Amino acid sequence: FVDAEPGGLETRLSVSKPCHTGSSLIDLLVPIGKGQRELIMGDRKTGKSKFLIRALLAQIKEGAVGVYAVVGKGQAAIRLLEETLENLKIAENVVLVASTANDPPGLVYITPYVAMAIAEYFRDQGRDVFLALDDLTLHAQAYRELSLLARRYPGRDSYPGDIFYVQSRLLERAGNFKSASGERAITCFPVVETVGGDFASYISTNIMSMTDGHIF
Repeated sequence: FVDAEPGGLETRLSVSKPCHTGSSLIDLLVPIGKGQRELIMGDRKTGKSKFLIRALLAQIKEGAVGVYAVVGKGQAAIRLLEETLENLKIAENVVLVASTANDPPGLVYITPYVAMAIAEYFRDQGRDVFLALDDLTLHAQAYRELSLLARRYPGRDSYPGDIFYVQSRLLERAGNFKSASGERAITCFPVVETVGGDFASYISTNIMSMTDGHIF
């Protein structure tokens, strides 16, 4: 199922193995483990996607499968990402799930769910997975548009009241899990775009409270 129920405590293990990102400063100063959900925040054009690609490369070198969700971006940005993965010679180890800014909001909304379902498939096949969700700000905007079209009652910043539940249910599907082949992890790096360095916005603070840490 694309929107599956997150596994309970009986399916999970403590996060114990380090997750190397390929960025020396982050790896030395910020403890990140496999199975962790680490939020990446920053303004537009500050290198968030480049950091994700570097982390993706580092994890693939350690044997993980990469799943990269591009949520509601421009076609040029998606094509540039494809070329970057090909140039780094890791395209065959990455599943790219993408929706463009011109796609219907329903398609944009379901993009990270499809990526998470693919990550769960590889986890069940006995592989560690590195999952990038780029970005959940546009995902929230698509959900707000769908809710307003359905005449749902708007709340803070016109977002429906259940936006927290919607995105927390998605992120709870990542973690460190028990499997038939041993310990397997879905390490999730969701992205939030800030404006003018303001990380106190509604969606930013929501996702900060869902994740295990954040890098600004």
